[in-house]
Order: sequence, then C-alpha cells, then structure tokens
Amino acid sequence: MNRSPFRGMCLGTLITLLLLSAGASASKIPGIPDGCSTRCHQSKVREQFVHGPVKADDCIACHQPVGGEHPKDRGVFRLAGEREKLCYLCHEGKGVKRVVHPPVAEGDCLACHDPHQSPYAKQLKALGSELCFKCHDPAAFRHKHGHAPVASGNCLGCHDPHQSDNRSLLKADGAGLCFRCHDKKLAAGASIHKPVAEGKCVRCHAPHGSDWPKLLRSTFPEPYYLPYARDNFALCFDCHNKNLAQDRRTDTLTGFRNGDFNLHYRHVNKSDRGRSCKTCHDPHAASQPRLIKEQIPGFGDWEIPIRYTKTETGGTCVVGCHKPKSYDRVRPVTNP
Repeated sequence: MNRSPFRGMCLGTLITLLLLSAGASASKIPGIPDGCSTRCHQSKVREQFVHGPVKADDCIACHQPVGGEHPKDRGVFRLAGEREKLCYLCHEGKGVKRVVHPPVAEGDCLACHDPHQSPYAKQLKALGSELCFKCHDPAAFRHKHGHAPVASGNCLGCHDPHQSDNRSLLKADGAGLCFRCHDKKLAAGASIHKPVAEGKCVRCHAPHGSDWPKLLRSTFPEPYYLPYARDNFALCFDCHNKNLAQDRRTDTLTGFRNGDFNLHYRHVNKSDRGRSCKTCHDPHAASQPRLIKEQIPGFGDWEIPIRYTKTETGGTCVVGCHKPKSYDRVRPVTNP
C-alpha cells in the first residue's frame, strides 16, 4: 500500500501545495501578498528561534484566507483552529496523561510559547525558572540550602512542562526520580531505611530547598558527638519514638537494651559526649543489620571499624575504640 506524500503535513501547508500543484503561486492566491515575513512582517523573524511555518514564510499554515484584500480589508484571515486545536494540527497532543499542566489543560499554549519567534528555544517566553515564576511564586523556592536543579533554574530537570503520569508533573515516581541524578547505591544494602526502601526520599528531604543542610526537613546535627537534646534530632523523632533515649530503664521503647537497661540512653543521653544517631546508623542503607555502619570517622585519617552481629534477642558490637560488647534482652549479658 503506497503511503500518501501528504501524510503528517499541516493543513495550511497542504492547501498551499494543492494550490501550487494546480498552477498557482503564493502571490496569485487571492488576498495573499508575496512573502509576508519579507515584505511587511519582518519583525516576526528577528529572533534566534523562529516557529517553523513562520521561518518558511508559510503563514497560511495557521492564518487562513477567508476572502477580501489584505491589508486593505480587515478580517480576511482566520486561524485554522482555536487555541490548542491550532497547535495540534502539527504538534502531538500534550494533554492525554493523568496529570496535565493547567495551561495545557486549558489549551493556553501561548501562556508559555510565542507563536512566531523568541530568543529562547522552543519559542518560550522566558528562560528556565523565570518562565515558571510567571505563575508560580518564587518566594516559595528561596531557601538557605537549595536543591541544585532549583538553584540553577532547571525546573525541567524533575518536572515535565506539559503532562505526566506522576504527581506534580514529575518525570519519574518516588526514588526513581532522585536516582536520575543520585547514586542508586544509596538504597542498597543488607538493611535499608524504611523511607528509602519505599522510595519516599521526600519524607526526610525537601525537594526544592530547606533551611537545614542536605535539604533535610528538620533539625539533624552535623557533629558526631554533642550534648543530647531531643530537639537536636527532630528529623528522626518525626517517625521514631521521642522517648527513645530518655528512660534509663525500659522494656518497650527500644530493642537495643540489655535486659531492661536502655543502651540508646547509655550512648546518646550524655551532657558532653552524646552520640548522634548517625554515629552508628546510616540514614539510607548499610551492609550490616539495623543500618549499622561499617566504619565511622575516628581520629585523623583513622576510620573506626564497627562489626555488628545480630541475634534473635540481642547482638554483639566489635568497635575499634572499645572491647567487644554484647547485649541480650532476655538474658542480660555481663560485659567485662
């Protein structure tokens, strides 16, 4: 079956070709002067990026004659379609997925694009985030610590400008979006932090920016050792029990205990050298159970090794800075 040579052509272009094939030239089509953009409308082709039909002087691809003499008579042209229907004569539909950008859903392509020309690619009306900020409030994206794509104005690093099957017009779902840039090894190990395993990076990190380092949603200290204060670990206590390190004795608050002696209390609740959660635990994933790290910063270039063995009712830690220590929730261990 022979394929039509006219397949995929814009309606206006097809009309022109049919007229030319009948022996007419553009200048002989009633009401259409020779070269719109070369004779009278030169201002439509001055920018770097010019819409294809305009650049080809194929104005009737969009503006179709309806009779009369141009420019003497008014209303001698009409658009070949209304709003997005005009664009879709040549361009593929952009509003068919689950989530559609409001201007696209409303058929307002000209909210972002100039129909003739622009100094910006794709005939956009502004560059990068400056275009987005014509509608979105820029104040909502100003933070002490900004996500790199946001800080550089690259909103399209994460969002599709037209449509998506993901919420917020995201280009991928959950951690799949983050791993377009970040290393997937962050979520690989023998134990994986629950939000990471579920692809919910945004439980801990703000995707646009934050007043805390590493785009964290709440306070989490940089030092490995510091006086204990519950507010210092607000990020962790958004999910974990706020009393985890408060009670010296417990049989419910934590599984990290020797009998009923709370070992989180022993490690963390100190006035001078309390351990940060990250001293022992990796916030993403680890090669050992319970998110226990293999090593932590020590003194100078020395990394302190940690070897952790988990049992049904406790475990054993072999740490480079002290003797092996074991614990058991059922049968308390007496350590040397």
